[in-house]
Amino acid sequence: MQHTALKALSGLTGHAQKDSVLQFPPKMTIQAGHNATLHCNFSTTDSNPYIFWYQQHQSQSPQMLLRVDKWKPEVDSGKFFSSVTVETSQVLLHVRDAELQDSAVYFCALSPHWCPQLAAVHRRVGVL
Repeated sequence: MQHTALKALSGLTGHAQKDSVLQFPPKMTIQAGHNATLHCNFSTTDSNPYIFWYQQHQSQSPQMLLRVDKWKPEVDSGKFFSSVTVETSQVLLHVRDAELQDSAVYFCALSPHWCPQLAAVHRRVGVL
């Protein structure tokens, strides 16, 4: 039986001190073939923030998965689906049919600009 493990690490940098993100739970392990949902809450004074999801495999650079915002609140790439509710400052990332290669650190990043100045918390996703 294979499982997927998700892990979150906390960190904050970014465009402005008032902007922040918080992901939970810090680690998740799921069985291969199952779905997972990563949660991210954000805080910003920007009326239309951009929310980015990144995936980083061990010893590799982060790769952008999806971007959502007020005008495009849902994005579906097939494997990954993200939705944002700006009014409640919540964004979700759904991982469908997790496979071993989906084990990674997942970043939720907030930016007032299209080119992200990261305010990020990491989430480790593992598939076993």
